[in-house]
Amino acid sequence: MSKLRLATHVFISILFALAFLSNYTGFASTKDDLMVLKVNGPIQPSTADYLERMIAKAGSSGSTGILIELNTPGGMLNTTRRIVSAFLDSDVPIITYVSPFGARAGSAGTFLVAASHIAAMAPTTNIGAASPVSLDGSDLNKTLASKATQDTAALMRSIAETRGRNVKALEATVLSAKAYSSEEALETGIIDYIAEDRDQLLAILDGKTVVTKSGSRTISTVPLNLYEGKRNWKEKFLDAVGDPNITFILLTIGSIALTIEFVNPGVLVGGFVGLLATALAFVGMGQLPVNWFAMVLVMAALILFVIETQGAGIGLFAIGGTICFGLGGFLLYGDFGDNSLQGNIFSLSMWLLGSVILILSVLVLFLIVALRDSMARGSPSNYSTLIGSEGIVRSTLNPNGTVLVGSEMWSATSLRNLKIASGRSVVVSNYDGVQLIVSEKPEEF
Repeated sequence: MSKLRLATHVFISILFALAFLSNYTGFASTKDDLMVLKVNGPIQPSTADYLERMIAKAGSSGSTGILIELNTPGGMLNTTRRIVSAFLDSDVPIITYVSPFGARAGSAGTFLVAASHIAAMAPTTNIGAASPVSLDGSDLNKTLASKATQDTAALMRSIAETRGRNVKALEATVLSAKAYSSEEALETGIIDYIAEDRDQLLAILDGKTVVTKSGSRTISTVPLNLYEGKRNWKEKFLDAVGDPNITFILLTIGSIALTIEFVNPGVLVGGFVGLLATALAFVGMGQLPVNWFAMVLVMAALILFVIETQGAGIGLFAIGGTICFGLGGFLLYGDFGDNSLQGNIFSLSMWLLGSVILILSVLVLFLIVALRDSMARGSPSNYSTLIGSEGIVRSTLNPNGTVLVGSEMWSATSLRNLKIASGRSVVVSNYDGVQLIVSEKPEEF
């Protein structure tokens, strides 16, 4: 077997192994198994992927049920609808337990608890305040608020009626942003039990019967094997890049690296880093409620930075680019899209945004100083002293490019528009405005 074929087989084998491991969850397939899932943090598309996959696994394996230990401030409305549908369509009992002490099932988490077959909370936890808000956490305008609230309230009523929970109390979490302590939730019929810990909850649930899509199921917790359904590598990756601050950092790195590549073509590292960081940023944005108008501002900033490097704006384009980038970052998760249930949990850190703007401002300052020096150096008397000087082509002249003369980089064009490859020696013949005119130095024998 050739080395190429062997390498190909090894590569394909690795891909199959990764595909297998990405779906392997490490639980058995008997009726005495209870799958334990942990949901901590915002409800994002990757959360829905994880829960849907594990519900399907539990159903196919014949598990006793799924215990979801929940602690969330909220999440995205469309994602919440996906999870609620998976809960209502499940063939295995879904048990949601808001824990540990001090945890909450905020906004989107309220829907998950209500849609579960069995709902439980630890002491000193809370649930509620599920009113739709804008992406920055502020209230919606009157018309949009009415439509969004009524639509969301209808979903909550449907869930409460299906699961036999207190319709009015749950509806109040949407219409009046009502929140309840664990004791209040139990008294009003929002949840079924309060348990100090997982062991106490399992003891309470032994012998309980619930009605799933496929019929009645009796939960037996003695004996019982607990298996943690872990996220696969894809879900972990999406969780990581789905952090608003990480996404913004990747977007910033990508923008700077691509600007460098545009200014100085041929620097492959800059282009590779820029494309990779930008691609990862867009993957992360797929997990977030992004305001695409803000992305237009970021792209406009990138264009302005590139224009500035051509020396046309004497710093004005760079300043405008910095302002656009700052506004784009500020509005990146702002109030320009669909309503949500997450409040401002997806907001960008103002410390991070301020630091990026400060760094860009410093770079702009250095750029303006450099441009002024270049203009001073670019007076006709200074340019005339360069005639006859030798230089090295840094980016191919076809016919325009850059050359290194002495220790400084210059924009240049080749005499008679001839192509001169990178690395060739040239001689300055003349100048045109701020651009040198060069000719290839004859080779010596």
